Parts: sequence; structure tokens; C-alpha cells
Amino acid sequence: MSSSEMSTRRKTALAMVEAYETLDVAKIMAFRTPECTFQALPRSMNRPEMNNKEYAAHLGQVVKALSNLKIVVEEVFEDAAENKVVLWARGTADTKVGPYVNEYILMIYLNESGDRVTRFCEFVDSAFVAGFFPKLHQALGAKGGPPSA
Repeated sequence: MSSSEMSTRRKTALAMVEAYETLDVAKIMAFRTPECTFQALPRSMNRPEMNNKEYAAHLGQVVKALSNLKIVVEEVFEDAAENKVVLWARGTADTKVGPYVNEYILMIYLNESGDRVTRFCEFVDSAFVAGFFPKLHQALGAKGGPPSA
């Protein structure tokens, strides 16, 4: 599908994912509405839902730990009636403790016009996250909870 044939919601979702590769928090946050929330899943990871301020602070810590982030979108599922896009994607990056290799299901809820994200839920490879981020946290000598995907 050419970009001219894509819906606004699909273009927005894909552009947001591309923004993550820049590791620029402002560029990533630019796609979100003021009331947007973020939830890392599965719930068994016990991660709190975050508003924009909380997510930007969290993301600021995560991007400091990564370099050369690449995200490959494997599949895109779009729900026009509900203004949602679901992506299956893989991410890789370099870190001080070795390669970051994660897999995601990204559920992106959009506003009526499809140009801003109102809710973002990210299923991650919880086995990878549980093993990787404590090592990264220790290597960075950070205080408080470790960053997560």
C-alpha cells in the first residue's frame, strides 16, 4: 500500500513508531493528545499506566540507555470504526550491557481525525524485559526502579 493510499490513522501510527528510532522524546511525544495515556503490558509486569508527563520522564530515562534503535513493523491491523491501529513489531538497539532485542504488539488508539494518539498500550516480550532491564539498571548505576521497554 502506497503512503497516498494509507489512512491518516495508519500514517500517524507508523510515523509515531518511526519517531521512536530518533530517540528524541519531544518527537515521540508530539504524536500524543494532552490526555493520552501509556500502558506497558502484560499487566503481570505490574507497570502503572502513565500520563504524558510521567511517560515523557520514563522515556527520557529509556532513551539514554539505547543507541541505534531500529524498529521493524511486521504487520499492521487497522480498525476504522474504532479508530485504532495495532502493530506487531520488533526492535533492536545497542546498550552498555549488550544487544536490546524486543518484540511488541502496539495498540494505538487515535482521536477522531486520526492524527493524534489518545491511548497507547505496548505489549512487550516480558521474559526479555525481566532479564534485560535489571542488568541495564545495574550497569547504569541508576537509582529508583529500572527503565522498562
